[in-house]
Amino acid sequence: MPATSNDYALGEMLAVLLARDLGDGEKAIVGTNSDIQVAACNLARQRQAPRLWWVSGPGGMTNPTEGIVRPAADAENIAVAQAVMDLPLMIDFIDWRIHFFDFAILGALQTDRFGNINTVCIGDHARPRLRGPGTVGISALTGLSRRFYIMMTRHDRGAFVPKVDFICGAGHLDGGTSRTDRGLPAGGPKLVVTPLGVFDFAPDSKAMRIRSLHEGVSLEEARDNTGFDLLVPDQVARTAPPQAEELFLLRRTVDTTGVLARKFPWPKAA
Repeated sequence: MPATSNDYALGEMLAVLLARDLGDGEKAIVGTNSDIQVAACNLARQRQAPRLWWVSGPGGMTNPTEGIVRPAADAENIAVAQAVMDLPLMIDFIDWRIHFFDFAILGALQTDRFGNINTVCIGDHARPRLRGPGTVGISALTGLSRRFYIMMTRHDRGAFVPKVDFICGAGHLDGGTSRTDRGLPAGGPKLVVTPLGVFDFAPDSKAMRIRSLHEGVSLEEARDNTGFDLLVPDQVARTAPPQAEELFLLRRTVDTTGVLARKFPWPKAA
């Protein structure tokens, strides 16, 4: 666990790390269970990306901003949105043309070494040990966006598996060129952010590798909590923690009621 985690909650850190990678003028789709994703987009709009706009995938609300973090599908977002699209328009927006929108940020029950994600079930599909929310629009979001991010609030061998039990969101499939070989456009997952670190994918193999580990997290801890072999660079960087200015903006303009801290605290040590 990061040594400085008492200064900020897990949800706050994940929102900051995601926000740093979002660009001005980009277009995004945010899904239903999305407090951290919403906060990341609105924080980026407050800092380096004022012309970024995001739309609620299930609700059609564009850039709802009130200083209160709500799930993207919450009907209360309608009153504070810049625009609202109904479902047929949303479907046209997603499928109108490949790479019309720049990114999506997605959570998962499982992800694997090539960034495929599973939100359907754990175990056999006919008799699962755990059933998730389902595919919904994830297949389109992972297939048609220029890139997507994977946001995981837990990092253990149950969440990071050699091969997901059900692929509902295509990452780099079997690695290498397998994604484009099967007719999907280039793109796929760019970053994975977790309580232990930030991870990306090697250019050739497309296998997940360590980009940085959070302060206080050892290489052994990251390896022990991952169900496949992570690629390790020659020098493992340390994640730059949330800065005072980032936390100030997050708490004073984006998440004024402290939703991220209440809903996503650091897990208790075993």
